[in-house]
Amino acid sequence: MSTIDELSGEALRVELAKDKSHHQNGRFANPWPSFAIPPFWAFLKDVLFSHDRKAVNKSIAEGRIPQVVPLDRTLINGPAAGQLQVTWLGHASLLVQVDGATILCDPVFSQRCSPSQWIGPKRYTQAACQVAELPDVIDALIVSHNHYDHLDWNTLCDVAKRYPDIRVYSPLGNREILESAGFRNVFIGDWWDEFQITVPGIDGEFILACTPAQHMTARGAFDRMASLWSSWVVKGPTGGKFFFSGDTAYSSLHGSQGAECPAFKQIGRVYGPIDLAAIAIGAYAPEYVFSSVHVNPEQAVRIHEDVRSKKSIGIHWGTFILTNEPADEPPIRLRGAMEARGHGAEEFSVTSIGETALARPLTSTI
Repeated sequence: MSTIDELSGEALRVELAKDKSHHQNGRFANPWPSFAIPPFWAFLKDVLFSHDRKAVNKSIAEGRIPQVVPLDRTLINGPAAGQLQVTWLGHASLLVQVDGATILCDPVFSQRCSPSQWIGPKRYTQAACQVAELPDVIDALIVSHNHYDHLDWNTLCDVAKRYPDIRVYSPLGNREILESAGFRNVFIGDWWDEFQITVPGIDGEFILACTPAQHMTARGAFDRMASLWSSWVVKGPTGGKFFFSGDTAYSSLHGSQGAECPAFKQIGRVYGPIDLAAIAIGAYAPEYVFSSVHVNPEQAVRIHEDVRSKKSIGIHWGTFILTNEPADEPPIRLRGAMEARGHGAEEFSVTSIGETALARPLTSTI
């Protein structure tokens, strides 16, 4: 009998789906040695000495921020079968188009990622568009988790009003908030669950797969880890595969020495090679605080390798002041990390906000 280490593809997914070690005491957890909650002193030091975010504010004042460009309407309004592309809308918000279907990921178009638009992290680069400027048809909405910089109430209410029949996919624990925003067709999944969907006018079946990530959740003081977080894989009927990291970490400074999150190698074994990926590269400084929940650019390259991505773009940077690294540091470190690992810079790079990136030639089978 084969061991789980010898399995791949669908057989491995089925076995991994049986593991519920991330379900703990009615809430959720990161079940790997790569995760550890930072000690209280780390949070206290950050609050006391980094609250003004001097490095990031200086970089913004000097104009070292991503460019915002107009959407290429020709590309996004007429995606063809066999084509796979992603448009970065700012932070982790994406417009993904595969085989003629259009999927919106983690849309956050408000000025602040906060419970209130009066206080909280404010944009220093504008969103590429608002809901009214999106394509006329959105076939699915993906939400990775409930943090305010990924699940924005105002934006989701606008999406629900414009697309009342849109199908929404999210990890466990988010049904109530999504239905409260006005969505009628909400589908909730655990890690390794797959959803098969069809899209009118397009032959074949799409698969949306809820895959693991290393992170945490909360929208208030009493719901910590009450809902799940995830990454996602989208597979089109002609074989093209897209990976969305959501928000994730890779290896905590406070976890077991050198432990790496195993989930991404597993994703690569089940779904790889990936044709196009959007991987978080920012919001990591100081790393003694954030390494358990966010990746630095060097770790993002490891995720790119683990999921076996042919081409990746960096997201989760250049939009909100969440941490203290200079605004332009993530892409600079990303280029250095790619070179250090022996990759061409074009294999994993960044785009302007509003720019569309196309995959290389797609795989021929799912």
